Amino acid sequence: MLEEERYWLGKSINYIIIIFFLLNLCSCSPISSIASMAANAGVSSKGFSASVDDSLLKAKIITKISSLKLSNLSDVTVSITLGEVLLTGYSDDQLSRLKLIEEVSKVEGVEKVYNEIIVKPSVSVGERAEDALFESRLVTRMLFKSGINSNNFSLDVVSGNVYIIGLADDLEEKMSVENFFSEMKDIPKLITIINIKNKGEQN
Repeated sequence: MLEEERYWLGKSINYIIIIFFLLNLCSCSPISSIASMAANAGVSSKGFSASVDDSLLKAKIITKISSLKLSNLSDVTVSITLGEVLLTGYSDDQLSRLKLIEEVSKVEGVEKVYNEIIVKPSVSVGERAEDALFESRLVTRMLFKSGINSNNFSLDVVSGNVYIIGLADDLEEKMSVENFFSEMKDIPKLITIINIKNKGEQN
């Protein structure tokens, strides 16, 4: 399977799991989604159990954020690797930003929260569209970069700043990601949160 196909397959299945979980959050009916979760695990270095845990944790965090009804938060993105949560996006004020971090930290399964939400009262549609376009270009670059399994990483762009969180197979892949993006002249600020897979762990 081509690298690009593998990437979008993993992303699509991950989103399906999250949507499925949200729709059935209040239901006690056991509905099997093992095949879907296994497919997602197959394209990521996290493996089956960790991929499932992160997907369900993401669903719980999204539900928590929605329940807060903080209207002055916008475009908040939740990215997770092995229970470590990266929050990016915008907030109108510092109080709402801190409230969000506090509540997300309380969600069972959250190991650590990386707070990269920017306090910015006004964000234009043009700025958001520019970030989305830039993110798309960066994802495409990563897809075709040899030595990097793009399914191991989540990438987000906020105000031109680039945030990457993920699990590298080894130190070489971690360095490949960091060097690859740090050498790009069109990235004003790069933040990477990349752990290295423990080869002895069980999937």
